[in-house]
Amino acid sequence: MTSYTLPAQVLRLVRTLRAGSPGAHIVLHHDDRRCSLDRRALDAAGARALEPSWPVEWGDFSQVAAILRGFRWLLEQTDFEWMVLLSGQDYPVRPLAAIERDLADSACDGFIETRVIAPPTLRRRNVEEFASRYFYRYVALPDWRVLAPMSSIAPKARPLLLSRQLPSGSRIGWRCARPPFSATLRCHQGSDWFTLSRRCVAAVDSFARHHPEVVRHYRRTVIPTESFVHTVLANDPALRLSGDSRRYTSWEPRPAARPRVLRRADLQSMLASGADFARKFDETVDAGVLDDIDRLTHLA
Repeated sequence: MTSYTLPAQVLRLVRTLRAGSPGAHIVLHHDDRRCSLDRRALDAAGARALEPSWPVEWGDFSQVAAILRGFRWLLEQTDFEWMVLLSGQDYPVRPLAAIERDLADSACDGFIETRVIAPPTLRRRNVEEFASRYFYRYVALPDWRVLAPMSSIAPKARPLLLSRQLPSGSRIGWRCARPPFSATLRCHQGSDWFTLSRRCVAAVDSFARHHPEVVRHYRRTVIPTESFVHTVLANDPALRLSGDSRRYTSWEPRPAARPRVLRRADLQSMLASGADFARKFDETVDAGVLDDIDRLTHLA
């Protein structure tokens, strides 16, 4: 799990997971900069916090680094068979025992969206969104006063030069002359959230250790959580992947930059979806929906 906000809701999720799966390993990376998480309560709930806490910025490689850190810890410290990556705003919408049975009986090695991203062409000024993320190298602009002239230059220099605005600040990117992608390592993209067998987790961990040049490339991209793991796994012919991430989200009304907060009005759609987990929830918006999920899934 990764989290940075709503500590009471994070603890509720941990307790729900522990109650539904007494033998599971629950490992959490919590960014303490926005809010603190009661480590004693976390220990009492049967979860392990990765220490020390690392700062994580949405949209840059620090998110991938936190995930890789969790992968390595699980591989070295536990005997897990399946790994489910969750945020602190996720919640199960099926009984945990049923989820575990389905995974144990699955013929797949991983449940993860993977879509091929074609490299951008220099003949077009408008670069496809995901190509602009992963075929360009970005640097942070240290001062907003630098952004003004750069922002005026970037549109004229497209597609060689692009500008991006992230929560952590402004970035400028240029078309990478030699990206690490090839016929045997095609760039892929998909949802941040996935369910992987130990075999898949080990493959990602091994790739990250043995291909530092690819890691270096992704460190200079934006939103690499939607591509790094996906690219590694989709290019491994030994792995059997399902494109179903087993997650429920709602992106209405469209267009939406992120999934909306789920409420009681969404309950039937969530439960009927067949997904294992739904996101995202916010107890400050609608806490009752989590109570309803608990009540209905315990009866299932």
